[in-house]
Amino acid sequence: MLNVPEEIKALYRKPNSSIDTWRIFKMKFYDKKDFDAGTDTPICIIDGTQVPDDNLVLTQVLCSTESLAFGQCGAAMVEVTVSNVLMDLTGKWFTLSLEAGGYEMMLGIYKVQSFERQADRNKKKIVAYDRMLNFAVDVADWYQGLEFPMTLKQFRTALCERAGVSQKEVTLPLDDMQISKTIDPSQISGRDVMKAICEINGCFGQIDNTGKFKYVFLGSSGLYPSEELFPAEDLYPSEMQGENLSHLREANYEDFLVKGIDKVQIRQEEGDVGAAYGLGTNTYTIQGNFLVYGKGAQELLNIAATVHENIGRKTYRPCKIVTQGLPWVEPGDGIICYTSDDVIETYCLKRTIKGIQAMMDTFEAQGTRERKENFGIGTQIIQLEGKTAIIKKSVEEVSVRVTDLKAETEAQFAITADQILAEVTRAKQAEASLSIRADQIALSVTNLANDTNSKFIQTADQISLKVSKGEVSSQLSVEPNAVTIKTNRLSWESNYSSMTSEGKLTCRNIVATNGTFTGNLESQTFYANGSAVGFGDYYVSANGSNLLRSNNGWFRANSQGPPAGSPGGNYASLYIGGNGYGGIELLGTGKITTGGSVQCDATFCTSDVSIDALGTETGWGSSWKSVKKNIVSLWAEIENIKSSM
Repeated sequence: MLNVPEEIKALYRKPNSSIDTWRIFKMKFYDKKDFDAGTDTPICIIDGTQVPDDNLVLTQVLCSTESLAFGQCGAAMVEVTVSNVLMDLTGKWFTLSLEAGGYEMMLGIYKVQSFERQADRNKKKIVAYDRMLNFAVDVADWYQGLEFPMTLKQFRTALCERAGVSQKEVTLPLDDMQISKTIDPSQISGRDVMKAICEINGCFGQIDNTGKFKYVFLGSSGLYPSEELFPAEDLYPSEMQGENLSHLREANYEDFLVKGIDKVQIRQEEGDVGAAYGLGTNTYTIQGNFLVYGKGAQELLNIAATVHENIGRKTYRPCKIVTQGLPWVEPGDGIICYTSDDVIETYCLKRTIKGIQAMMDTFEAQGTRERKENFGIGTQIIQLEGKTAIIKKSVEEVSVRVTDLKAETEAQFAITADQILAEVTRAKQAEASLSIRADQIALSVTNLANDTNSKFIQTADQISLKVSKGEVSSQLSVEPNAVTIKTNRLSWESNYSSMTSEGKLTCRNIVATNGTFTGNLESQTFYANGSAVGFGDYYVSANGSNLLRSNNGWFRANSQGPPAGSPGGNYASLYIGGNGYGGIELLGTGKITTGGSVQCDATFCTSDVSIDALGTETGWGSSWKSVKKNIVSLWAEIENIKSSM
């Protein structure tokens, strides 16, 4: 609890309706983290006139778990919306203070995490945290560079120097304990190291109002023989020391008291005998704390006894209390509330201040009747050479997770009543997962670097495959009544057929159904359908008309009969023509026509055909024998073509 004069506390307890209770709010910003508020000049000052709607929110957390978990190191957070501030305050450090009755009360030192413009462009929201975040960095290189063995005090002092945070002068119960190098991490958080230090000393970590790291121990609490027999104050006097609250806006509390811890067990992992101190059943278990790895049985017992002395017999009432703002109260302080029919004794495990002139305080403490451990058959953590193995066992789930921090890989395997799940991940590179349920098997593989992914899903009535790269994907679905393929390009290759991704199709044999080809094949130089086949510059009928012709019409062969407009009946015909020359048509009757009129047959020739005195054919008829020979040869070629189709 902050050391504030009682007359100043009285001003805060009064209704804020007069000049003597008016609160002066200030945020002083500096351009360096190691500033001296007494000598350095701030680069920006924000006062209460720039905080519209009294919107200040200050949150401080000592322990946020359902049951007490010693060692937690929570960062305090400030949220406030300010107006008419032009300077970018992102990353700047500032002091927060309130002044009333001429007394300025420091509420901490914070660093701006974000400074965002609001819908009203004159307003910006500040979100800031205290120096606890200095510990939230990788300190593996620092740990690897230490010279072991060393005392716990030397170890914690070196850690705070690494984080750039000063400590409040204090002697911890285990400061003289020897620390050895028990792990070989490639990555470890400084805050996790500090949690391990605080846990084995039975305390919590906080940053005080001057920006220094402090170790917070819970004070003594009331002693009651039974929850059913709540004693009179004169029968069992309270040992709780803290702030007395009488003007409550809201008080929600449980009917039971949290049972005090009466046994402490220390072990490295599940199944390890370790050491236990105390004869009770409400056990607090310290497991996986690397600072006690390798300790002998007697030393572990001494550590457990020390922890028991500092965390035992902490009885309190879980509650949430809303009252007038009491900024001198700190996390870890005792709280005593008087209601109309009860007295509530608890701890400030979390507090939230809202407002400035109309400041309200909310004090919270969670807890269960008896402890609900996260250890034993629940969780075990083993770290060695930068690797972590976690096994969870409960009635809902059995799971294993193995992590290699150096290789940035992780594998998980979990079994529940309705699923088996396996996952393997390589950070920022690839990941794969397998899920087995009663109604589905699913497999997924992802290459994060290339933005590619493949999935396989099988159910009782479908098999589905999908491969994606960015927004482009190919899919295959197999169902009892259909096989569906969706893709931008499709290709295959087999002994009798193939197709390239550009659509070039090659088939060794094409067989029509019931002797009739009813499908459609088509390319730039070839097409086939139920009525015709086109290849290159030629067309062949497939509808019984027995027609072969060139696309430009200069050549035509018909074994069924002449085309419409030609003389004669059902007989074969052959037409050879040219652009602007009329053409020649040979009919199956033996007649030859030019331009559509009969010019020559088996019994006569026109005047265009004559024989000279030497018996030599001249004129048009002189070429008849040659034409006839060529026609016969051509007709044979046509028959060959038709028979090969």
